[in-house]
Amino acid sequence: MLIIHCLLLAAIACAPFNKDEYIGRTLDKIEAVEIESMTATISYTRTDPILDRKEIRTGKVLFRQGVDTSREAAILFDSLIIGQRREKIQKHYIFSGRWMAEIDHEHKQFIKRELVSPDEKEVDPFELGSGPIPLPIGQSKESVLKQFNVTIAHLPTEGPLSHVHTSSIGLHLVPKGESDWEYIDLFYDPETWLPVAVRTMETDGTKRVSRLTHVQLNKLSEEDAKLLSIETPDPTEWSIDIQPIH
Repeated sequence: MLIIHCLLLAAIACAPFNKDEYIGRTLDKIEAVEIESMTATISYTRTDPILDRKEIRTGKVLFRQGVDTSREAAILFDSLIIGQRREKIQKHYIFSGRWMAEIDHEHKQFIKRELVSPDEKEVDPFELGSGPIPLPIGQSKESVLKQFNVTIAHLPTEGPLSHVHTSSIGLHLVPKGESDWEYIDLFYDPETWLPVAVRTMETDGTKRVSRLTHVQLNKLSEEDAKLLSIETPDPTEWSIDIQPIH
């Protein structure tokens, strides 16, 4: 039996590698993901192509799947690092349905923008080609292949993504049509099939890298749930700016 097992392993190792099948199976796994909520620590790096300046923000990201298939997401940055200078600067963004809110807790400013009209499909904040944050969870294989040419992405050996676990599965996406993105690299945990990192290059040369750590599933606390609330605060205490699509 041991000899047969070794022969089978050798045969598998020598079998030709079909990249298209591998990518297809990976997209199937991503599409099959079903979760109620996710929280994670996020490290976000933006590199300006003109100034060649790096801006690093850290904080947390939250995601919630509604019973009616609606999706909500929030990003709460709590620090900014530029060069050797680190500042505690809070930036809070919420994406819910057709709306996006930008909240400045320190100055009590609340800005809410309508992203699509009421007769259009609600925005999935993480969906490729739709939402403002390319961090797809459970996105359909068909929609990805319709919009992008997909190949395998390899983890870099330098920079923030060099610390991503080596078992992560990477996909390199190049838009088929006009887009603000030159490419998108997505890296997934092969056990949960949730994103752990994303790297994008925009057509103007802007580079953005996000890395997720300390991912927790279906453990959204009451405090975290409040960060997903897009309700307008008390106008007697806050500066309110609602911007609907006309």
